[in-house]
Amino acid sequence: MDTLKLLIAGVSLGVILAARLFHWGQRRLARSLVDGRRIKIGCYVKSSRMTRWTNGHFVIDSGSWAWEPGRGETRALAADLQAAGVRESSTGDGQKVSYPVRCMVIECTSSEGDVLIAAPPGQLEYVFMALNRT
Repeated sequence: MDTLKLLIAGVSLGVILAARLFHWGQRRLARSLVDGRRIKIGCYVKSSRMTRWTNGHFVIDSGSWAWEPGRGETRALAADLQAAGVRESSTGDGQKVSYPVRCMVIECTSSEGDVLIAAPPGQLEYVFMALNRT
């Protein structure tokens, strides 16, 4: 019986700490954005010309945005990229954007074709706002 109580207390403490850590990260990201500091959001990108998702960082700095491809990636995003809509990721998007965190997907249009940007919930709105600001 005492073991069960200790287990429940340990799990509860872990959940509370994880929630606090998540909210601390969200507040830090929001403060950085408001203060005009550079923020990097880990995302996945897939265009109509690509067969797979590529990883990298969506960088927001002083009202502008840029794409930093991940290691070994060379894809750049078109400068005229505009957000057209947002949806939940589906199994058709693949495991990379569905697990372990179910990313949200921004459907974008550009002169180079359609582009999908997958970002974690809670950070997606920053990417969406940056795309619509330009």
